[in-house]
Amino acid sequence: MTAMTVPSYAERMSYVESVRPHEAWKDPLEGWPSVEEQMNMMMPMVMATLAKRDRGEELNRMERTLCVGTQNDPDAIPTYSFFTDGPCNLYGYTCRQIERDPRLHAEVVERWTEEFGFEALGEGIDTMNSEIEAMGLITMKLPENVPGDVKIRHFDAMEDDAVIAMWEEAADIFNPFTDGRLPRRVELYGHLVERLTKQRGWPVMAAPSATFAQTVNALGFKRAVNWMRRKPEYFERAITAQLKANTRWFRALKSLGVTFMISIDAWNAVPNFRPEQLYRFEKPFVKPLTAAVMPTPVIYFYWGLAPTGDGTIPGVATDWVEFLERSADTGTFVITNLAPDYYTAPSNDLKKFRETANRLGKSYIVGLKDELLLSGTPKEIRSEVRRVIRELYPCNGGCIIVPNMIPMGTPKESIHAFRRAISDYGRYPIDLERIRHDDAVEA
Repeated sequence: MTAMTVPSYAERMSYVESVRPHEAWKDPLEGWPSVEEQMNMMMPMVMATLAKRDRGEELNRMERTLCVGTQNDPDAIPTYSFFTDGPCNLYGYTCRQIERDPRLHAEVVERWTEEFGFEALGEGIDTMNSEIEAMGLITMKLPENVPGDVKIRHFDAMEDDAVIAMWEEAADIFNPFTDGRLPRRVELYGHLVERLTKQRGWPVMAAPSATFAQTVNALGFKRAVNWMRRKPEYFERAITAQLKANTRWFRALKSLGVTFMISIDAWNAVPNFRPEQLYRFEKPFVKPLTAAVMPTPVIYFYWGLAPTGDGTIPGVATDWVEFLERSADTGTFVITNLAPDYYTAPSNDLKKFRETANRLGKSYIVGLKDELLLSGTPKEIRSEVRRVIRELYPCNGGCIIVPNMIPMGTPKESIHAFRRAISDYGRYPIDLERIRHDDAVEA
């Protein structure tokens, strides 16, 4: 293959592990009720949930999710966890065992959700790159016991025009129901909807990747940044093609009956890109993605508010309030303030964060730092949960507190300590005096 040659579909798919023969894409949502009709169908369930809450009855996992999805206060602050690599290890399986066996994967999700009392667990084995792998844009390396990553970018040996031609053709052909390893995830969500939603009345959280992350991962960071700076029209054509493919995956997941989605978009961390780059090349391509599955709620997930600026960082013209305002405009039902690693710090002004979410009419998620659950004592975890609730008080308008990603090797007692603290201090109305009292006792 020369730099100007666009490999054939058969050649591209020879790089890909496939579990089903390819079929032509057919939109599974064709003929569905309109967005307005779907919203009208949901409203009786929402109203019944609020009436149950007002009677002082305990809500279930689905009902709490309905409340925060509509910016209402449930009976208690809900919590969710993300990614299934940690849970599969906890129960004695490897990542590959889980990824290759959708039924076992569903059992792990159900077992984890029940044991630790989370409202839902978002599956997350290899999710960052599965769509672009299924399109034949990359080859994955798949270690036995960690999530997969990019092994070969097939664009690296190609000139820019050939890249765009291949990408647009791949997006036109892509069918997530049949291509690559995605049929396993289709089967997984079928099991989850049947086992959790239909049999137990629990929500199911799907975890597709989003367009910016996929575009950067397929191009590689260096080429992506170069295109943004020197060939912005090329980046926009690339991300437009990827949006077409990602939209099909989102719509496929909606058709399976998932409750809501979280778009895992790790490349939109501000330390990697300036806010201005994200405002031009990322956020405009999130909006049509969320619109494609409305009114199914989508969490537009991003990392690290602090590096976007707080008005005091030299050389940073923006601030994280503007970043949240731009994020809210994507159609997400929620804004987030997470700390997924050691360098993408959250904003520490939780009062301002909550007030901003309330002003924007959005629910909001605050995450504890990963290392606290991995290495902290139960007392330290409990203290941190109290601090977060105290600073978010009164936690109104759709508050969610999560443990962020729970790292592999996290002790069970640490997860239980987090969940007990949420249960003890997160009941509505929030008992601020109890929190202050317990702070003083443990000081």
